[in-house]
Amino acid sequence: MMLENDGSHKQVILVEGAAWDDSEFYARWLLAASKANDLLCEAKRDDPEFCEAIEILETMQELNYEAQAMTFLCLLRDEFVTFVFDFDSEDLLDFMLMTEMGFFTISGDRYQMTLPSKLDMETLKQSHLKVAERDDEDWCYPERYVATIPCAEAAKYQLLLREMCPKQRLADRELLLFSNT
Repeated sequence: MMLENDGSHKQVILVEGAAWDDSEFYARWLLAASKANDLLCEAKRDDPEFCEAIEILETMQELNYEAQAMTFLCLLRDEFVTFVFDFDSEDLLDFMLMTEMGFFTISGDRYQMTLPSKLDMETLKQSHLKVAERDDEDWCYPERYVATIPCAEAAKYQLLLREMCPKQRLADRELLLFSNT
């Protein structure tokens, strides 16, 4: 979704994708989401303590990384370069869990879609347990882990990234990701 630069102070999350025609990246990204789903099912089936610890997450919504990955790709298709979603979106919890597992990497004020470098049972469990930490008994706060920017600033980034030469944008993207490692 392309934002209108209306000067709004509403906070949003900005995500930059790989090259739109990089079907190998997106196929691997979707397969990783499927693997995360399988690992989550296995962890919940085989580890009752883990299942109980993340119960608060599933009270908020059903965790389904295959469906959520498709939702994010659908958001990307409107712009082909970036997508945004509101800080108070129902997608926030899944986004944070997927970020913790390596599907998104923060670079500057935005996130990059990335392939998880290590997606195994331990990574999955630690990601979920971190996000499920509670400040009180009734609620977890995934928003404490997310970087947001004002809507107007996201609109400027989207315009800049969309108008960039695709090769330059991808080179800059790689440089930002490399500097985060």
